[in-house]
Amino acid sequence: MGEAGGWTPQWIGSGARRLYSALHLAPKGASGLGVVLVPPLLHEQFRSRRLVTQVAIRLAAAGISCLRFDFRGSGDSDGPGECMDLASMREDVGIAVAALRDAADADSVAALAFRGGALPLSAWLEGGGQVGRAVLWEPVVDGAAWIDELVEADAVELRSTVRYPLRRGRPVESDQAQLMGFGISPRLRQDLSRVQVGSTAWPGCPGAWGVLRPGVQLPTLPLTRVFELPADAAHIGDSTRMDGALFVSPGLQRVVDALALALLQARPCMHPEPWVDDRVEARGA
Repeated sequence: MGEAGGWTPQWIGSGARRLYSALHLAPKGASGLGVVLVPPLLHEQFRSRRLVTQVAIRLAAAGISCLRFDFRGSGDSDGPGECMDLASMREDVGIAVAALRDAADADSVAALAFRGGALPLSAWLEGGGQVGRAVLWEPVVDGAAWIDELVEADAVELRSTVRYPLRRGRPVESDQAQLMGFGISPRLRQDLSRVQVGSTAWPGCPGAWGVLRPGVQLPTLPLTRVFELPADAAHIGDSTRMDGALFVSPGLQRVVDALALALLQARPCMHPEPWVDDRVEARGA
């Protein structure tokens, strides 16, 4: 199945648009279904890398080939953070979908977006991108509100006596070129602030599924299927700490397995579905 414990690192795209990716091929003779994993953004991307990798490994073991990737200007992909904007991220999603189709010979591709990754995925789908299914893992659905939250969290971090003990609470100077310690252009801040995630604007996708915490409702986002996260599932967006690896817990393994089975069963379906509630199934599997 490749290198590095079951996946193959590779470059996709070309020239200045090279993206780091990792291909998790399903066993030969598997379903023909592939999933592109769209990563979270900024500090959440780094906190969740192990978690996203383990999700891809588990989906591949269930017969679904997966491709993980880093947006241009983030992670191990080419370019500084300041070069990333919504247009480049939309293009990156398209590059990743095309690369998975070719590498895995997938006749159907779904997209699984974690947290803030739902924002560029939604923009790509609104622009005419096509996938057989969109799955949103605790998605950020209001870009403006999320940017405001990050600005507040950034200010707290810059005053932190734990992170900067010698400054004794005097804030570190900040500017519009960084957010949560990562390079970000004012253009990207503005771009993300304009995105509202809503699957009714996705002509090339038959509807969205959600992977959500118990009791969470997303009134502005119609979901045709929901998988409930267990109590032991890691929280991607609840901290700024980088020293605690997030991983797929035993309870979360059952949810990922239920998601894999549902994706395989729904692969031939390219039309909107009636509501199905998988909260009991995922909890008791």
